[in-house]
Amino acid sequence: MSDQPRHFDYADLTAFTTAVLQAVGCSATEAHRVSECLVEADARGLPSHGLLRLPLYVSSVEAGGIVPDAPMTWAHERGATATLDAGFGFGHTAIALATDRAGDLAEQHGCAVVGVRRSTHFGMAAPWVERLAARGIVTFVLSNTGPSMAPYGSAEPLLGTNPISIGFPVDGKPPVVLDMATSAGAFGRIVSAAKNGGDIPEGWALDAAGAPTTDPEAALKGVLLPFGEHKGSGLAIAIELLAAAVPGALLSHQITDIWVDPGSRMGTGHLVIAIHPGSLTGTDTYTERATELVDRVSGSTLAAGHPAVRLPGDVERHQSEAAHQGGVALAESTTADLDKLASRFSLTRIQPVGTTDTTHRTGAKE
Repeated sequence: MSDQPRHFDYADLTAFTTAVLQAVGCSATEAHRVSECLVEADARGLPSHGLLRLPLYVSSVEAGGIVPDAPMTWAHERGATATLDAGFGFGHTAIALATDRAGDLAEQHGCAVVGVRRSTHFGMAAPWVERLAARGIVTFVLSNTGPSMAPYGSAEPLLGTNPISIGFPVDGKPPVVLDMATSAGAFGRIVSAAKNGGDIPEGWALDAAGAPTTDPEAALKGVLLPFGEHKGSGLAIAIELLAAAVPGALLSHQITDIWVDPGSRMGTGHLVIAIHPGSLTGTDTYTERATELVDRVSGSTLAAGHPAVRLPGDVERHQSEAAHQGGVALAESTTADLDKLASRFSLTRIQPVGTTDTTHRTGAKE
């Protein structure tokens, strides 16, 4: 299958995805929240966390893995800490609740730690640290995932790709946002390569026999590798302890991922750490230092072959801005999946930007 991207209107994609999720039992609020996360990932050039996952979420809800609008309760509350029991619901809802709670506690106490257990995938983490950066709060979001990555020196999938995101508010400028997995390559990108017949880069994975491979099908039957060898492995283990052991979630090797069994109740864990800079040094001092660093880095002398010095989050933000204007790029394989969902749930198929027949550019029922 050709994987040449076509561009689709951002609002149309969000409306369509919301309609699909409502068709399998999500409330309008939850469906819209998940849809925004998926579409924004594609808009930022992160298709591994985008609409490629929509058929997976549909299958999991229908199989009883993800519980739509799951009752979520605060299992622990003490001072500046809290733990959310997500009831095996959408991770997007769980991390939204946890992030907001962490922000409120940080404003009250100066810092906060909020854990989540019995959760599932929450997609990319950047929007959640950005949510608190808008409130002037430094935020860490950590998560474990299903087992897909081997510790350094091992060929056994004991760890998840275990992402970490850190957001820093910068006065009068976009926040500095680090968002990365601890694997050399994203699991979703390997899934995409397998669907479209491409290879993956060297150093991303081992096959089932423990040998290096660039074949995505072999990689999916084997294990992913951590970035930076022992460094990525060490960070992944630390995140496993923070995001799973601390809030009492399952460890990655105890989880059956919904990629493997859509009916699995994953039970993943997340951790949100929120720090109000004013509680440590005074808001003015933090603002001065953060602005100085951002200006100094972005204005530093260029190395040969580099058009600009980018801060964490710059590239994704620029891509998102372009996608809001000119449309979100989707691979042919992803649009084919969306067409199948449209047919199945009697929704009108969305059409690429520039299509003259606008009656077929929404997610409404036919």
